[in-house]
Amino acid sequence: MPRISIVTSLYRVAPYIDEFYTRSRAALEKVPGDHEFVFVDDGSPDDAREIVLRLIARDPRVRLVELSRNFGQHRALWIGLQQARGELIFMVDADLEENPALVAAFYARMEEKPGEVDVVYGVMEERKGSAIRRLGGALFYALMDRLSDTRLPRNVLNARLMTRAYVDSLLQFGDAEPFLGALMTLNGFRQIAVPCAKGDKGSTTYTFRRKLRLALDAIFALSTRPITWIFWTGAWIATIGLAGVAGVLRGGGGAAAMALASVWLIGGLVLIAVGTVGTYVGRVLTQTRGRPIAIIRKIHGMMQD
Repeated sequence: MPRISIVTSLYRVAPYIDEFYTRSRAALEKVPGDHEFVFVDDGSPDDAREIVLRLIARDPRVRLVELSRNFGQHRALWIGLQQARGELIFMVDADLEENPALVAAFYARMEEKPGEVDVVYGVMEERKGSAIRRLGGALFYALMDRLSDTRLPRNVLNARLMTRAYVDSLLQFGDAEPFLGALMTLNGFRQIAVPCAKGDKGSTTYTFRRKLRLALDAIFALSTRPITWIFWTGAWIATIGLAGVAGVLRGGGGAAAMALASVWLIGGLVLIAVGTVGTYVGRVLTQTRGRPIAIIRKIHGMMQD
C-alpha cells in the first residue's frame, strides 16, 4: 500500500500534465514512503491519454483510469478516489491553477498533530476572475447558506489531503449526482483549512451552463428546502387568489376580474400539488436510481492492462 495517492482528473489539460507530474514528484520527495498517481481520463478530447501512457512506460507508480465518455469532473474524481490505494489521498486539479506541491505542505500540516487531523484542504487567499465571476461566487455561497443547515467553507479548492478512513467514509455516500464540496462537508471528521494562492490560466472548461448545473447539484445534495419553498409559494398565491375571488364576489366585479382571481387560485393550488408530489417523487427517485457514477472503459498501469 503506497503512503500517498495523487488523484486528478483529465479534461483538456494535456499541456499541463508533464509539468504537473514533475512538480508532484519533486514535492513527494519531502514525504516519507512510497506513492502512486491515479489519473482519470474523463473523456478528454485532447492527447491527455497518450501523455499519461508515456508516463506509465517509465514510471510503474502511474495508473490511468480511462472512462467510457465524459461524465464530469466530480464523477471522475469520485472514480479516482475509489481507485486510490494510499494511506493518504491527495486530490488536486491537473491544470496547475492549484499547485501540486501543496501535497508536501498539507502533509507537514497534518503531521503537526498526528492522528488528530483527517483532512487538510485549501481555500483561496483571494478569489480570482472578473467582477462578475466573483459576484457569482458570493451569490452562490449566500444562497447555500439560506438553503441548507450545512455551511460550506468559502472559496474552497479541490486540493486536499485526506486520510484513508475519511475517504472510505466519503465513498459510502450514494448520490447519483455527487457534488464533492457538499459531500466532503457532510462527511464531517476533523478538517482544517489552509489559505493558498490559486493561479488563473485565463480559460476554463466550466461554461455558465455547467456552473449552473453544478450549483443545482450542490443545492439538491444539501437541501430539500426548494421544494418546501415551492409549497409555501403556492400556498401564498392560493391565498391571494381566494382573497381576490372573495373580493370579486363581494363587490360584484366583472368577468375579467373573476378570471384573473381564478387563475391565481388555480395556479397556487397547482404549485402546492406539484411541490407535494415532487417531494415524494424526488425521494423515491433518489433511492431507486441504480445508475453507476461513471463507467470505466479500461485501467492502464500497475498490471491492470
